[in-house]
Amino acid sequence: MTKKDLIEKVAQKAKLSKKAAKVSVETFLNEVMKALAAGEVVKLSGFGTFKTKMFKAKTIKAIGTKESKKIMARRMPRYIPGTKIKKMVK
Repeated sequence: MTKKDLIEKVAQKAKLSKKAAKVSVETFLNEVMKALAAGEVVKLSGFGTFKTKMFKAKTIKAIGTKESKKIMARRMPRYIPGTKIKKMVK
């Protein structure tokens, strides 16, 4: 499913225009991204939890060249599925 498909489903189910559905979906996604960027945890009951995890800096060796590369410390988003999703996917 793409964002376009999701917008069409929301417009259909909520009986909204596609323009209003697009604004709703994009606003939701933007707010989730802003919260994650601020280091907040986003919990959606039954759906799951979005949060960020800090990874330490490390040195790796490139497979082909055996050259050492340093990877900086960084924060990455993570998703933990909720109970309802786990049961549906089984």
